[in-house]
Amino acid sequence: MNDIPLFPLKSIVLPGGLFPLRIFERRYLDMIKDCIKEEKGFCIALVRDNTNEEFITNIYNYACYVEIIDWNQLEDGLLGITVEGKNKVHITNSSLNNSNLLVGNIEAIEAEKEFMIPQKYIILSKFYRKIYPGIKNFISFKKERFADATWVGYRLVECLPLDASSKNKLIASNDAIERLDKIYNIVNKIYKEEIKGL
Repeated sequence: MNDIPLFPLKSIVLPGGLFPLRIFERRYLDMIKDCIKEEKGFCIALVRDNTNEEFITNIYNYACYVEIIDWNQLEDGLLGITVEGKNKVHITNSSLNNSNLLVGNIEAIEAEKEFMIPQKYIILSKFYRKIYPGIKNFISFKKERFADATWVGYRLVECLPLDASSKNKLIASNDAIERLDKIYNIVNKIYKEEIKGL
């Protein structure tokens, strides 16, 4: 897929996730208008740390293709949209177009098969259930699959306070168990007290 609009953010949504966005820049308002009109999606890509460009071009090469599932005008007059993560993609190249909108060529990555969470990592599913009420207004999901290793891994990558480089490495992995193992070590280090008794 060529010339796909890229939306650089410090946050990410992954397949199965729902993510609200506030749109106010003209280039993104035009992008959303075109996406709705043509019934197509765009990609959310992680911005590299410490990027100070006026028009961001410095992004990581793994992203998520999303589709708009809802939109409305917010109380502050801005456009509010909700996107659903559809599939992981690899960005092969990107550049600014005439409207200073970042566009790129992408390759879809085959969806990971559902895989039951090994017993060792069940605590991660319980941990996500515990923190979800506090984050659901910022990022949520379409359909719960708390026993699926890929799904739980994706949800935790979305919400854990990790730097963009660490998130990108977790997204780049196509092995659900390997991803869970890395997340397991992170959660045990950062949230040792919170996971006691789960």
